[in-house]
Amino acid sequence: MIEDMWAGVRERVLRLADHPGASKIFGARGHGFRLSPVMDDAELRALEADLGIGLPVEYRSFLLRVGGGGAGPDYGLLTPVSGDDGWQWRGVGLAFPGQPTMARFAGQPFVAEALQKELDSLETQEPETDAFASDEAFRRAYAAWDARYEELSDAQEAGAVFLSEQGCGYTSLLVMTGPHRGAIWEDLRPADLGIRPSGQNFAQWYRSWLERTEQRLRALPPAQQDPDRV
Repeated sequence: MIEDMWAGVRERVLRLADHPGASKIFGARGHGFRLSPVMDDAELRALEADLGIGLPVEYRSFLLRVGGGGAGPDYGLLTPVSGDDGWQWRGVGLAFPGQPTMARFAGQPFVAEALQKELDSLETQEPETDAFASDEAFRRAYAAWDARYEELSDAQEAGAVFLSEQGCGYTSLLVMTGPHRGAIWEDLRPADLGIRPSGQNFAQWYRSWLERTEQRLRALPPAQQDPDRV
């Protein structure tokens, strides 16, 4: 059962904060191995009403059994919260919260793949100065090209939630709609690599982070586990 995959996970995550080597784990200073309180079904139904679609089942179960956000891959998970403008994911309790996502935006169609093809084609059409009779004509053409590029790039974010900040502008996204619903994609646009699938769904992504973290802490030499040790 879906619920069984999260059995004991909240307790395992919270125990990591007491490990003497916890600060050695990448991202720990962003979330401190703290978790937000779990959410209840009434909250999730309200979130889903704003989203316009049910949450991916593994992520929904996580919110009910483990926590709304906090400790997780990289600098931690953003938390869905309700405000005057509706539900949105925000970096509650995170030192490096990343970009918030409105639920209504996350409920739109996820078409990042199709848009990437358009972006790839557009890149081949970048204006070059020697193709224009004047600098002013080049500037106008380039401004129009650049505006279209930014429009397509921004539209790639629809249908997904910015869930975790990786650092240096890279983020992990949880897809909410379409055939990739429930999958983790990576925003690699700072390296001009677009938005790409990670190959993992939410449960695989989170549980593999937890297992790797536990293994790394077990493998630390005693001197690195305890900074006060001589």
